[in-house]
Amino acid sequence: MDNEILIPKLGWSIDEATFVEWLKSNGEYVNTGDELFNVESDKAVQTVESIDSGWLCIEHNNPKEGQLLKYGTVIGYLSEKKTNSKVSIKLENYEDSEDELKTECAQEKTKNTVDDLDYKSLIPEGENELIASDRLFITPRAKSLAKKLNIDSYSEIVGTGKNNRITEKDINLFNKELNSKNLQKESNVPNFLNSTINCTELINFINTHNDSTNANNIRLIDYLIKIIGHAFQSENQDSSLKINQVCLINNANKKDSTFINDPKYKGLVEINKNATERNANSEINKSTIVLIDLSEYNIQFFNPKILSPSQLSIGIGTYLSDLKGNYLTLNVCYSNDIELNLFERIKLITEFTKSPNRLLL
Repeated sequence: MDNEILIPKLGWSIDEATFVEWLKSNGEYVNTGDELFNVESDKAVQTVESIDSGWLCIEHNNPKEGQLLKYGTVIGYLSEKKTNSKVSIKLENYEDSEDELKTECAQEKTKNTVDDLDYKSLIPEGENELIASDRLFITPRAKSLAKKLNIDSYSEIVGTGKNNRITEKDINLFNKELNSKNLQKESNVPNFLNSTINCTELINFINTHNDSTNANNIRLIDYLIKIIGHAFQSENQDSSLKINQVCLINNANKKDSTFINDPKYKGLVEINKNATERNANSEINKSTIVLIDLSEYNIQFFNPKILSPSQLSIGIGTYLSDLKGNYLTLNVCYSNDIELNLFERIKLITEFTKSPNRLLL
């Protein structure tokens, strides 16, 4: 008994498909589940698997590549016995597709016939190679999985199957990489926090200890660097927030940046020296806080940028209000990875500015 090989229905509203190629040769034995031939629909090439087994009986070069075939068209047979006799399969031709568009009535009269359509003839000269390279081969199981995973486009998926065919394994790998990229994007989305700190006690403390005749007095920003060191360089640091360096940027100019390593364990004089002298050997890393000092300008709240690979930037602004005292603004930009530990550190900065004597302990 011979089993017919039919053009399958590729979707609820799809009644035709373009034949691409046979994946088996005439006279070759085919097992159930073997990949048998490729058809194209909606810019995707699908591989049709055999639902029967037997010796393949097809006519040479029939159907032709690019031939448009209706659902249910017989294109070959699977025979129980191997035979050398030639097979003659007649595929009735439709009128040219362009004529079908012009004569809709004629199309209704011939809807049960097969249209021999060479899709390349409808493409302007010079564009055939582009269309051929844009073909995507995908197995039915892979397409089904892609639909379940809401993957609508296959253009970015690299096929590892025969003839670069996209397999179920390729869909799984693509989905895994896509999820990983999405998580990375979410973790890299910057977050912003704006608050104020009362620096009245700190400024009084600085004025008390500075010599008005000394041009190299310790500045407010030097104390703030020391305070940030105490706040972020705790003995039991969480692995996600290990800070050991401050990069000071004045006037929002990265080229004028200076670096202070381990500010918690440095004296204020050394911090002042490091903060006023550029070090060409230092660079921003994941353990760096980028500190942008705009306190000399009438800039209140602003959102600094994270300078990769740093995870945290702090901008210092001037709080403009009628409140008595000296207030600065803390404008913090941080990544999601350090959010859980950040608020406790900001609280410590506020406490140190209110009790600057703790810096001398």
